[in-house]
Amino acid sequence: MQQLATVIDFLDSEEAAGIRAQVDAKDTIAFRVMGLNLTELLDIQKFWYDHLAKELVTDEVGECGACGRSHPILRTLPRELVVLGQKCQLSSFNKSAFTSYGKDQTTNSPLCFDCASQAIDALDYLTRTEQHHRTIWFDPKASSLENQLAIFWLNRETSFTVGEEVIDVEAMLAAILDNHQTVTPQATLSQVRAFLATPWQANQAALLLDATQLCLGVISANKGRMVIREWLNESLGQVKANLSRYLDATNIISPRGEAAHPFSIAALLQSTKAKNPNFTRGLLRTAYLSHLPPVGLLPAAVNAFRNPNTLQNPKQDPKETWRLHALASLFKLVLYFGTKEVNTMNEHDPNNRGPAYLCGTLLAILEEAQQKSHFIKHKSRLDTTIVNRFYGSVSTAPGVNFGGLIRLAATAHLPDVGKDINILVEDAMTKLDEVGGFPDTLTLAQQAEFGLGFYHQRAKFRADRPVKNKQTEGDQP
Repeated sequence: MQQLATVIDFLDSEEAAGIRAQVDAKDTIAFRVMGLNLTELLDIQKFWYDHLAKELVTDEVGECGACGRSHPILRTLPRELVVLGQKCQLSSFNKSAFTSYGKDQTTNSPLCFDCASQAIDALDYLTRTEQHHRTIWFDPKASSLENQLAIFWLNRETSFTVGEEVIDVEAMLAAILDNHQTVTPQATLSQVRAFLATPWQANQAALLLDATQLCLGVISANKGRMVIREWLNESLGQVKANLSRYLDATNIISPRGEAAHPFSIAALLQSTKAKNPNFTRGLLRTAYLSHLPPVGLLPAAVNAFRNPNTLQNPKQDPKETWRLHALASLFKLVLYFGTKEVNTMNEHDPNNRGPAYLCGTLLAILEEAQQKSHFIKHKSRLDTTIVNRFYGSVSTAPGVNFGGLIRLAATAHLPDVGKDINILVEDAMTKLDEVGGFPDTLTLAQQAEFGLGFYHQRAKFRADRPVKNKQTEGDQP
């Protein structure tokens, strides 16, 4: 091979001797001859493949755990993987009794060289190609074990159309995972929801949907080892139906009363700041397999929702304006997934007679009365309202804490705001009387229902305001 001969001649030259002195032992060197990278030559690739296949195996012949055929068992893996910036091995053992260290580190997890090489190459491709991975959670300051990367693929090339538009199926499936912390990118999920609700046109579409499998895994890196957090395998037809249920359940009006849209799994997790991999696993199974949502998310969601930094005016912390929306979406998902209420709880429901929901609605009405009264008197809106000060107490024990707020409103706010707000207060109080009055305390699920009632009513007020007022009155998130 002429190119290889040229490299050998160069290595024997005085020029190469001078270059060697500048090269560190750990540096990687590649050769190019007449514009051609030698690593691209098939003969070179085959040589190194055959060399490593002999160098990295043991003398022991065994059954490969992947292909099931008898081969010399791999002693050392060909190379490492990089997961979210950390190098890790495909397999290893963490005790010397299991031959983790030294030359026998993979003997107890028998693989042949071909299977190990193909598996590592495939995983490397998935983790490097944008089309096949999404970051579910990443915090550079946190333990690498907390960071989570989703990898996914379809087992066959599949093409569908809706109308005249060709669907990028893998991109659509990935939108459910996207790691966005702002409201705007989530609008693409509304398009995905529309695609899922529309029949896909293709030759033998039903057969293709059933025959095409979605494979999805969640991995982390842990001190040089790869950890598999979750593994799903489901037909595309079933995934299509399941994702529709998930998107319907997370679809909710915006805090300013603008068009409703759903949220990705990553956004829901980040809204609570909950890094628990079990929550990730639970939401993935909800979205792709239609399992019930993880109820363990409710405590984190309730605490995050009532945080003043979430409820406050966006002029104080605009980075938080997306969080309230996502948390309300999470409330709706956990409370109503798989029920008929997913279609009525996108926005304010005047027919809802849940005591907790009515209490949340009443708090939003009292806040609006305070804001209108202040604006009439001072021509400005408040940055801190009764919500910032009392939301935590009234959302847990409304029976004890609402009396003082109602008396305050009756003397300081309601006389100034006209009959519309007063009628709303009377209506909410009447409905509460019909269902037994203010509950003494609320369970965790009822606190989430309270949050939805408050969120829906507040969004309805903002939707009804003139556009000019929204822009000039310091509107809250």
